[in-house]
Parts: sequence; structure tokens; C-alpha cells
Amino acid sequence: MEKLKVIKLATDMIANRVSANFADTSKNSDALIDALIESNGGSSELNWKTFQRGNACFEIIEEIIPLIVHEGFKGNEFFMNMVDYRNIALGDDIDFWTEDKTELIVADIAYGVSGIRRQRLGKKDKYNVETSLKVVKVYEELKRLLAKRTDFNQFIAAVSKAFIRDRYDNIYTAYDGITSTTRGLNSTYVKTGTYSEDTLLTLIQHTEAANEAVGTIIGTKTALRKITTATVSDEAKTDLYNMGYYGKFNGTNMIYVPQRHKVGSDDFLLNDNKIVVIAGDEKPIKYVTKGEGILSVTDPLQTPDFTQNYLYAEEAGVGVAFANKLGIYTIS
Repeated sequence: MEKLKVIKLATDMIANRVSANFADTSKNSDALIDALIESNGGSSELNWKTFQRGNACFEIIEEIIPLIVHEGFKGNEFFMNMVDYRNIALGDDIDFWTEDKTELIVADIAYGVSGIRRQRLGKKDKYNVETSLKVVKVYEELKRLLAKRTDFNQFIAAVSKAFIRDRYDNIYTAYDGITSTTRGLNSTYVKTGTYSEDTLLTLIQHTEAANEAVGTIIGTKTALRKITTATVSDEAKTDLYNMGYYGKFNGTNMIYVPQRHKVGSDDFLLNDNKIVVIAGDEKPIKYVTKGEGILSVTDPLQTPDFTQNYLYAEEAGVGVAFANKLGIYTIS
């Protein structure tokens, strides 16, 4: 099978599109693995002498892994609403500009009067996101894939899990770091204290008025569970039974952010007492990747047990920059 066809088949499987040539995903997986073996010279073994750059199988795997990582984020409501994702050429930098929010005032004047004070749009702010190299070893997963001891979906899960976890750890840390000290926020938009329905309603209205857009509430399941209302409809009760929280608060949609553990511990990464109100299309969290992912081969003679490792690396970084107002309510 030609290289481009193999990549197309892999891409379809990652995106859950079934190839017209096969009746089910298991046959797709078998066909893909057979094609990888064929591109590896007919061998199901990873030979450190042959599985190097220039080997067709090596190049196919190198193109597939970035697709695996990227597809892992699609369909996630939190990511779609809060994260501005960009990929730029290696060695380049990208500047994020926050829009000017200066309000021009319309004046009343009499006919024949031209002396009116000029107004100037304010200055836009520029932000740059620092990036660093992210690496994960994929040797064992590749070996099991070619030996047909794991199918392609399991390979996807194994490779993407590490990178997606790292991305979300950085994104969640940036999200949880938005506080009253974040530039552009003040006491009107940052509230702390025991839960009050009126306080939340006022916060939503301020956020919507400042951004001239409909608001949305974002938080973990525990945080959203703290939001109650005096009037509970049958539909709201169904939401509470099915999801663990009301799907709407007085007409404002609520989006659930899955909790995550801090790396190496059982501590939660996000504050379960904190909810965020957003309004408008601006995404406050900026996630940047540079260039293309690279599959790197290590010399087995340089490892203690003489094993071959394959390192997948990409350069990435995360930052926070926004001009719109966000509402933050930390419920004690």
C-alpha cells in the first residue's frame, strides 16, 4: 500500500471514519498494521539498523502521531470554548493581541457647532507564549503494534494519553491561575463567599453587559453542583439526575470541566469551589505548538540495556491573554 494511502487510512481511523474497503474497525486496524509491516520491509520487528529516518514505516509513524495527539482534543467543550490553539513554523514566534475595549461616546451638539473633543482608540496589548520541548518514548507501543499484540486503537490511546495529559495539565494550570490579580479583572467580576443566587445572577449580567454577548458558566462537576436555584423545573431535576448538576442556571448554560489529578498524586488539579463565567467568542487560554512533531531515534549502544528507543517530540507552550471580561466566583 502506498505511503499516502496508509496515512489516509490511519487518519480515517483516528477520526472514526470507517474505510469503504472494510466492514469494521478491526479489519481497518489489521489492514493498517499489515501496510506498516509492508512498509517496514515485510518485517514485524523493529530493527535499529533499518528502522531509521528514510524508512517508509518510520516516516508514516512520524506523520501519524501528531494526528493522534491533535484529534484527542476535538469535541471537548472546555477546549473549544476556552483554548485558542495555534501551530506556527519552528523558530517563529506568534504575538497575541488583545482587542482595544475603549468606548467611544456620542455627543449632542447644535447645528453649526464643529468643536467636539476628539476621541482616540486605546492601545492594543501584545502577549507572547513561551514554548519548550515536550518528549515521550513510544518504543514499546510501536513494537506491540507491528507484532499485532495491540490494535491501532490501543496504540492511539497509549501514545496520545501521555501528550494529552501534559497538554491538559498545562492548560488547566493556566485556567486555574485566572484570579482577581489577572490583568483586566476587578472586584466587579471576581466574587468570593458563600453561594448566593443573586450574586451569581449579577455576575453573569456584568459579564454579558461588558462583552455584549450571552454568558456561559464553566466549572468542575463539584463546582457546578454548588449552583442551585429557588425554582427547580422537572427538566432541571432530570439534568441533576443524569449529569450531577443543573444544565442551566436561570437560562445560562453550564459546561462541565472534567477534573484531573496532579501528576504523581491523587490531588485534584482544579479548584472545585471555582466557577468561571465567559461571554463572547474570545478564548483566554493560548496554546501554541511550533513546527511539526519529530520522531527521534536513540542509539541502542547508548542505553544501559542496549534497547532501541523512539522519542516523539514537539515544541509547545501555554499562556493567558484576553480583552473580554471574565466572571469568577469562588464559593466557600
